[in-house]
Amino acid sequence: MRAKVAKKDLLPAIMRAVSVTDKKSVVPILSHVLLDFRESGLRLKATDLDHSVIEDVSAEVSTLGIVAVPAVTLGDIVRKSSDTSVLEFSLADKGNKLIVVAGKSKFELSTLDHSDFPEIAPLKGACNFDVKSADFNKLISRTKFSMSPEESRHNLNGIFFHKEDDKLKAASTDGHRLSVSEMGIDIKESIQGMIISKKTVFEIKKLLDLFQEDAVSVAFSGNQIQFALSNITFISKLVDGNFPDYKRVIPEAGSDFFIVKRADFLEIVDRVSVISDDKVRSVKLELTKNNLACYVANSKIGSGRDEVEVIYSGQGWSSGFNASYLLDVAQTLHGESLMIYVKDPLAPILIVDESEPESLFVVMPMRI
Repeated sequence: MRAKVAKKDLLPAIMRAVSVTDKKSVVPILSHVLLDFRESGLRLKATDLDHSVIEDVSAEVSTLGIVAVPAVTLGDIVRKSSDTSVLEFSLADKGNKLIVVAGKSKFELSTLDHSDFPEIAPLKGACNFDVKSADFNKLISRTKFSMSPEESRHNLNGIFFHKEDDKLKAASTDGHRLSVSEMGIDIKESIQGMIISKKTVFEIKKLLDLFQEDAVSVAFSGNQIQFALSNITFISKLVDGNFPDYKRVIPEAGSDFFIVKRADFLEIVDRVSVISDDKVRSVKLELTKNNLACYVANSKIGSGRDEVEVIYSGQGWSSGFNASYLLDVAQTLHGESLMIYVKDPLAPILIVDESEPESLFVVMPMRI
């Protein structure tokens, strides 16, 4: 096997492979990347058995060959080579060593039998649909921040997707807040509810950020889902579990609400929360006619208060919240104003961006 690959083409691909490999597995092959030098160029494969990536890279291949090498080590070699490097690959010692040459640098990497590498292939016979990368990226961005961080709650460790009429809906919750968003979708087949893992969400988000002008092809079959865009195919297992009936906790958008400029709301909550306890980050919101105050009292540090004008003509209202939850919503949205529906002090609030009615956010109160 003999081939040449430019660093600028190889580095992004090998880094994506590294992020998928299982570095702590007791199965050595799962920490390796498969390099398949073929007539059409180089194909990389990596997997941790739950998540897999296949990527095609431009390469000048003189002699075909397949080899499995440590992903992190190869990634470091490529990353630290000169930006203009063209790396040369060849096999030695009857295929037990991969020779990597970059300029005057030369490395010999131990290999594993490529036949031991798990089979990775695109999904066949799958239900699929195509969407704009930017639209799908927005759907994920509006919901990813409220995924549960608790690994024991595996059915909340991801985003729940399902089809409703001609809409693809996404939802996530950690039990204290809920994010829901939707986008139009042109597909006749029904889509059963499925939970996409947190790792899949983060990996796909990186690809969507990179290929914003492309379309992404989504396919699912059995307990797997596949995303294909540009020259990259990402396959992962779906989370095995039932997502809670999130619609039951969404408050009705009643007549009692206030309108606040998003930037102003973000500023006062962020400013006052510096006084709050680092773990709880509790703040109290106090609403009176055309005025919203944010207040924090910390027995160890002191107190803080700030306020901003709002549009509100209802009765007085106050309630406590985790400042981080409020900030996450305000930072995720980009519209000028927020509509925040309130009820009693112990009821959750509903937050909607006036310019983005397809997304909504529910935040549970906390006792202060």
